[in-house]
Amino acid sequence: MVCSEVKKMELLIAYIDTSVFGAIYDIEDAYRVDVTKNLIDILKDRKGFEPYISNIVIEEVEEAPTDLKNNLKHLIKNTKCQIIYENEQCIELVNEYLKNRIVPSKHRDDARHIAVAVIHNMDLIITWNCRHMANVEKKRKINAVNIMFGYKEIDIVTPLEVVGYG
Repeated sequence: MVCSEVKKMELLIAYIDTSVFGAIYDIEDAYRVDVTKNLIDILKDRKGFEPYISNIVIEEVEEAPTDLKNNLKHLIKNTKCQIIYENEQCIELVNEYLKNRIVPSKHRDDARHIAVAVIHNMDLIITWNCRHMANVEKKRKINAVNIMFGYKEIDIVTPLEVVGYG
């Protein structure tokens, strides 16, 4: 095996949710901004990760105020994320997360992010959403449903857990 093949094998396929991109513009938390900027640099340079977003991220960005929307679009474009799309399997898995009360129904988009990443076999989800995604209890419940329906487990982490990786 040549070195380039080994390097490619080491890349983790990472789904990046909207909260990560939005955190760059969080004027109330300078530390979170710095951590997120470091993460974005890691993603741009492909240091250990191959970044993906979904149509859900694009939808959420479109709902932002104009200036923020333009900044987010520019940031996402410069990060060179590949795009994955929801399908019927994703919708079915979302409904299971909601039915099992893993994610509240009023936060359906959080379940959509998780499902699209699971269905598309991402290695992990990177998010600042600790309430509905990146916490021990939620991860255990999410992965229990994933296993029950024949999908692999997914790791859900915050940018803090990633910045030391590259």
